Amino acid sequence: MNKLRPILCSITAVIALLGNSGVGNSALPIGNVVIAGENQGKLNLTYKGLKLIGDYEGCRLDAYRCPAGYKTNGIGNIHNITTDIIDNEQVAKDWVSNIQQAESCLNNVIGSNYITQGQYDALTSFIFNTGCKRFLKNKDLTATKISTYVRTGKMLQACLQLSRWVYGGGKKLKGLVKRRMSEYSRCIE
Repeated sequence: MNKLRPILCSITAVIALLGNSGVGNSALPIGNVVIAGENQGKLNLTYKGLKLIGDYEGCRLDAYRCPAGYKTNGIGNIHNITTDIIDNEQVAKDWVSNIQQAESCLNNVIGSNYITQGQYDALTSFIFNTGCKRFLKNKDLTATKISTYVRTGKMLQACLQLSRWVYGGGKKLKGLVKRRMSEYSRCIE
């Protein structure tokens, strides 16, 4: 991994690669995403949701270790890191794939319960950050309160749980405190 200065990229530039459907209109889901002529599938997240995730994850073209110790690149990507430096196009493709995984996890838990777009964006951001397994289960394999509240349609209680998830690598992280405050604000919109 690169021990020199980080090679940063722009969240705005990566978002621009996602195409025009829904991007820029913060109230509508992004919809179908095409990057460099290749269909990447659909995103139910809005532009506000993209910004929420992107602004807190940041964007790096070089591989690094995140606070939790995972080898990371792009916008919070921890999957299939095979080179030390990637381009914006790869960042965008990986980001869409990772968001789709978080959305799939959330969709499986929501079931037929009603959820607002703000709640969807906030919880997708949360799952993107924690991972689906951690969203669903505590370390003792019992269901987390947040996933239980989502599963049972108690969305306000689920939103209130966000502020409890501010630890990374066993330490309370200022960045997670800020992120959870932003996710909570989006969740109750």
